[in-house]
Amino acid sequence: MSASQQPAWPKFKYLTNEVGGNLTKTRTMGLDASGKIHSLGYKTALIIETDTNKDTIVRKPCDTKGYIGTVDASDGYTYYMPAYSTTIPKLNRETGELTYDEKFPSIPQIRSGAEGNNGIIYMPTYTKTLKIITLDTATGEVNTITPEKPARNNFPACNHIWGAAADKKGEIYMPQVLGTNVAKIDKNGIFKYLEGEPVTSGVSGWTHKYIGAIYVEAVDKVFCLPRCGKKILVINCVDDSYHEVDLPAEYIKVANKNKNFHGFLAPDGWLYSAFWADTLCFRINPDTLEIQWKDYTEDFINGAANIKEGSGIMSLGTGYSTAALVKDNNVYLGLAGTNKAVKLEYEESKSISISNTSCSSPSPSATPSIVCCTTPSSSPATCNTSSCYSSPQSCCIVSSCPSPSTCCVICSTPTPTPTICCNTCCNTCCTDGWVIDVKPISCSCTIGESPSPTVEEINPVIIPTPSPSSTPNKKVVIKETCGCDLWAKFVRGFTKGFNKCK
Repeated sequence: MSASQQPAWPKFKYLTNEVGGNLTKTRTMGLDASGKIHSLGYKTALIIETDTNKDTIVRKPCDTKGYIGTVDASDGYTYYMPAYSTTIPKLNRETGELTYDEKFPSIPQIRSGAEGNNGIIYMPTYTKTLKIITLDTATGEVNTITPEKPARNNFPACNHIWGAAADKKGEIYMPQVLGTNVAKIDKNGIFKYLEGEPVTSGVSGWTHKYIGAIYVEAVDKVFCLPRCGKKILVINCVDDSYHEVDLPAEYIKVANKNKNFHGFLAPDGWLYSAFWADTLCFRINPDTLEIQWKDYTEDFINGAANIKEGSGIMSLGTGYSTAALVKDNNVYLGLAGTNKAVKLEYEESKSISISNTSCSSPSPSATPSIVCCTTPSSSPATCNTSSCYSSPQSCCIVSSCPSPSTCCVICSTPTPTPTICCNTCCNTCCTDGWVIDVKPISCSCTIGESPSPTVEEINPVIIPTPSPSSTPNKKVVIKETCGCDLWAKFVRGFTKGFNKCK
């Protein structure tokens, strides 16, 4: 997923049906294979079921409550974090079945977690003395680790953590809520605090700085959006360095103190805040760190006399929304203190189709596709801007055609579709599982001038299948415009499923 340079803001929509009550209803969301979201109760014992096929919500009975945050684990289950409960519920993402495992003698105050290596979920506690609780998803065993306090301990009673994100190596990064440190659990399960300047988010004292953490594989960084802070924390997973980026001054002047709940990585590649006590939304481009914001107040009012009547909210302390879940080109927000649940609809990603008889630049209104390419004189370049599926891979973002001597694989998101680069002899193929990247092949073509019949070396680069959190389409598609017999023989010998070269 690449960050579009200037994507349109998402359209706001209320889902059908209402769930009343003056308390924050849920802070969790888990999606099953049928397209239903299961949200467990926070202050109220309930389950809110969101049908993403019909855009409806319905309240269902439940005997337990007190959950904040989820972890989509590699074993096919989504685990719900127990803040005020002694059980860890888990959702079978294939069947939609919820089960509840009793794990603790008292409430553990867990509000976040992330899966590291070997199926271990690491869950920091929101407590004065930080503890890391581990859950082995293979055995169900739970253990507790008490890390040493940080050397920079400005607030001795403020070691709370509410946010964790794992990078592609299985290393987990966690910002302190009230303190000024950034914690990490490496791929071997070793805990430490990172070296660096104090993290303040532009506030001081007992102010909630950062809630939640979001990993963006495209840039190999973790982003932490502020709850009450004035900055965004950016952690570089390559070297463990970090820095803070200021929110726009004009936004700070009009924004509510409680700006955001966790936030999310949207279908357009930008990171967005989730409405908490505010109807303003800010977003940041993970590539350029550009920040923009938009006022959604009129959308919340929805033609009513005021925002209370439009949304059903009774107190800002209960929030407009909480957790966020991305499905296709839509984002569903957890129902907080309002009666109505919110959906944000993003524009469908568009691939760039480039004529192979002309090298003119694509339309400025089009979103640049992801291009994996090589040239006759160089090997594939590794970059982490935004790969089709896995990083690092041979990839580059282009806003204009490559040179005619370049043969490319062009993928679009969210569903890859083969397109042709501006080359009279360019073979392209792209699947949901992996990409083959080749050097140019000179051959006889039916369109444009035929280059000399020389053959360059074929250099395949195989990108592994995506993580279990996505559902790849195993069908292999190839689109060719010229009779490349050697290429066809190579592909047919490489794997089954390719179409014959025509």
